[in-house]
Amino acid sequence: MPFDVNKVDLVLQFALLVAGQEDDYSDQQLGPIHLIKYVYLADLAYAKRNNGETYTGTDWRFYKFGPWSQSVNARIEPALTIIHANHRVFQSDYEDREDWIRWSKYDKHLLQEREERLPTCITHDLKRDIHKYGKDTSALLDYVYKTNPMLSAAPSEFLDFSLVVESASNNKVESPQLRMENLSSKRKKKFNEGMRAIREKQQSKELKKGKLITPPAPRYDEVYNVGITWLNSLAGPEFVTRKIVAEFSEEVWNSSTRKDKDVS
Repeated sequence: MPFDVNKVDLVLQFALLVAGQEDDYSDQQLGPIHLIKYVYLADLAYAKRNNGETYTGTDWRFYKFGPWSQSVNARIEPALTIIHANHRVFQSDYEDREDWIRWSKYDKHLLQEREERLPTCITHDLKRDIHKYGKDTSALLDYVYKTNPMLSAAPSEFLDFSLVVESASNNKVESPQLRMENLSSKRKKKFNEGMRAIREKQQSKELKKGKLITPPAPRYDEVYNVGITWLNSLAGPEFVTRKIVAEFSEEVWNSSTRKDKDVS
């Protein structure tokens, strides 16, 4: 499928408009790296349900910041200028890095219009991902790095979206814990505060039922010191802190361990 400029522009505009619905203004602002990753996630969502075919036809590569396409990067400014998005430039704190660029746009009616033009599978997944990761670069990169096309590629290689078709057919019903992970940081905080209040109320009831037993104070005597010395001796000689250089074979990218989701 050839690269489709109109579809790329549509996804870029939709992603920014979705971010524009966040309560905090700082969460409404996305940079190029965020926007590119959300176009990738749109292609990923579409490929899962369309036999590995991407929506935009982008040739994605494994780059140092995850999935990358210069063609998508080049479309950010023209696509967002069309919808009159706000454009801000922040001076970088590092001399060897470019200034930070942030885009934002709030428009409910325009969001609805763009959403109606996109496949439901893309709008559903992107809304969830943008609400969860937003402009959190570290969390977003960690997420995209762990997608199947990235785990099966080495740096500079093209990404294979046919790999997500099989994983999509093996979808499991999400547990409450997984659904909790999809909440924004604000909603997680509110949920945790509510759970804490429930626990404190329950503990208060239990305290009224009976007296607390105060545990005896710990003994830091000679026996304790001898025991600690013996335990430390089991660890072997003391590790000397120093700087080292580790070299890895290029074959590490083809390691089956990278594809094992049970490995952190």
